[in-house]
Amino acid sequence: MNAVIRIEGVSKSFLHGQQENVVLADMNLEIQQGSFVVIVGPSGCGKSTLLNIVAGLLPASAGRVYYQDQLMVAPRLEIGYLTQKDTLMPWRSVERNVELPLEIRGIGRAKRGSIASELIGKVGLKGYEKLYPRQLSGGMLRRASLARMLCTDPETLLMDEPFGALDAQLRLELQGELLRLWETSGKTVLFVTHDIEEAIVLGDRVVVLGSAGGVILDHTIELARPRDAGRIRFQSQFVEIHQRLWNALMVARSQQQEVAL
Repeated sequence: MNAVIRIEGVSKSFLHGQQENVVLADMNLEIQQGSFVVIVGPSGCGKSTLLNIVAGLLPASAGRVYYQDQLMVAPRLEIGYLTQKDTLMPWRSVERNVELPLEIRGIGRAKRGSIASELIGKVGLKGYEKLYPRQLSGGMLRRASLARMLCTDPETLLMDEPFGALDAQLRLELQGELLRLWETSGKTVLFVTHDIEEAIVLGDRVVVLGSAGGVILDHTIELARPRDAGRIRFQSQFVEIHQRLWNALMVARSQQQEVAL
């Protein structure tokens, strides 16, 4: 498979007064087309910063990011981004929130309504189209945000801990929904999480980052698809992979502590 995203020697630092805080240092990573790659690592290792750079929302201090062999200098229509926080417009209903990106692009009312209706059904919100964000549960808000990201049919999805604030049961449900949507779409996904179990359930590859975005482990998840987000956790191979990723995460945390000293 071809690399749809190439991250080459990317560094990012921020100035806090006179002190430079290095968040990413000379990071290199390739994401293959159609793959589901999950990034895990301790807080402060640069996961969200990396996604913002890949999305074209934040410039790198050094290095380059290529999308389909083209240098990333600004956000691209082919890339959808789902952040940790809900960004639905409170004055718009579910259906009007979902169709907003299409409205911005000048798509006619009938067509964008049809697209929004189909996606609302796919994410399990049929019957809730007229509700407003304040009337939705946390899981429903995430479903609506997912539908809005998908409405323009982006080739690549960037997802920054999208289910992190939900309880365990809702996370499990939405992991299953995401897997079903991805498995039938052929899209590329770059997904950030703190949850090792979530990473194994979803990913083709799991990349464990340490201090300043250093790659501690790049592990291929050799579990058959399609995957049952609930039952897969009880497989012996799942437990073995979990242990390996946990060990890598402990190395990453140790690195951070050494840097802090």
